[in-house]
Amino acid sequence: MNRTTKLLLLVGIFLICAAGALFQEQAELRRQSTTPSTLYSVIWKQIVAVREDDYASAYRQASTGFQERFNIEAFSDLTRTEYPSVRRARRVEFGAIRYESRHAIIPVYLFVADGDVVPCVYRLVEEDGVWKIDSVRVQRRWPSGQHMGGVRA
Repeated sequence: MNRTTKLLLLVGIFLICAAGALFQEQAELRRQSTTPSTLYSVIWKQIVAVREDDYASAYRQASTGFQERFNIEAFSDLTRTEYPSVRRARRVEFGAIRYESRHAIIPVYLFVADGDVVPCVYRLVEEDGVWKIDSVRVQRRWPSGQHMGGVRA
């Protein structure tokens, strides 16, 4: 490898690193400008739609990646069978937002009629300036009486 080729290769690597750093900086600025209420609103819209059996509206809150994995019929069936606590929640609280790369990770606590709490972890992704739900992980119920902080909705 001659000296010119090495120099061009080194400059190319430098430009790739600089572009990556700029992209990360812009992503961080977008995250900082996103208010928690913006993210909570996306989740809340889906919860309300599920409660009203409006699965088309709930499905619109899902990311493109999620919609590629599940069509609306599969989504409706999944929601009815795997997430009944969303429909029965009497109160909803949101936890602190954590960012991982392009995603916002938000704990959500569903308080059901018997006093138990069903914790969930929502993973949102920004698509073309709009936050969408990429996944939901329902965790094991907590017995009634446990207290946690959060934003009530």
